Amino acid sequence: MTFKQIISIFLSFALFACGGGSGSSSTNNTSTTTPVVTPPPATFTGVFVDSAVEGLQYQTATNEGMTNIDGEFIYQADEEITFSIGDIIFPAVVANSVLTPLDILKTTDINDPAVINMLRLLQSLDFDGDTDNGIQINQTAHDAAQNLDIDFSDADFDEQVVDLLFNNGGFYQELLSAEMAVYHFQLTLNALNNQGISTCDKTHSSVGYFGYFETLAHGVSGRAEIIDDCTIKVTEFYYDGQGPDVFFYAAIDHKYAESDAFAISQAIQGPAYENAEFVLRLPNGKTLDDLNSLSVWCVDFDANFGQLLFTP
Repeated sequence: MTFKQIISIFLSFALFACGGGSGSSSTNNTSTTTPVVTPPPATFTGVFVDSAVEGLQYQTATNEGMTNIDGEFIYQADEEITFSIGDIIFPAVVANSVLTPLDILKTTDINDPAVINMLRLLQSLDFDGDTDNGIQINQTAHDAAQNLDIDFSDADFDEQVVDLLFNNGGFYQELLSAEMAVYHFQLTLNALNNQGISTCDKTHSSVGYFGYFETLAHGVSGRAEIIDDCTIKVTEFYYDGQGPDVFFYAAIDHKYAESDAFAISQAIQGPAYENAEFVLRLPNGKTLDDLNSLSVWCVDFDANFGQLLFTP
């Protein structure tokens, strides 16, 4: 996994028309119709990290629960997710394969006061006080945080959580210092950037395969590499962002319009991407056996903006 960088040519009428039309055929009264079976929506597994945070309550439109020992949660593409500890509700954010306090608070500034306070709280609530083996938020913390409404950016944040830390029953009875919290989080970010945090093995024969996007439309270019059994990293990515309902799409032998193809990202239309990076996690139930190629794919019009084949 990596701590990703989130950073104009319109599709021609002819390309929009591609895949947009349909033919017709005559039928008779004796014909039968084969029922269409709609597959269930794909779900993805994401992870919340300062260290991996176990025991955070989470909720999306379709899933809810507690993050597990690896900090994992379940979501569908383009859903918002909300994390909470008791009645301490974190700001909602679009779910993704990796989320950190920076994502939750929509900033890249590790020294933002609200970020620092969120880091301090998470690390101080770790039950055994050893963030090197993950952060465990136990049920006692959730109970102690009932009826507690805090603002991570308030100057009196420390006072707001005094009783919570005292009643948590964990290793720490008061908040860790800002310096300690930021230092630990910076180590986590370094590990993310170096792919040091992953719950996936590296056993599949295609791990290490890579490719470069062939540009077909909208200036798409970049490189993608299979990092481990469930992760693809896209780097040096360029795309003008002007297509509708565009996703990274995976398939066998570039057959992106067939039923076996599948989205492997959130929608990426909107802003232009320049030298961007993405960490793509396989949907739950999919493996590297289900793909050998990747596309920047417009779902609405079955239009391929760029593609690559993974090779050694």
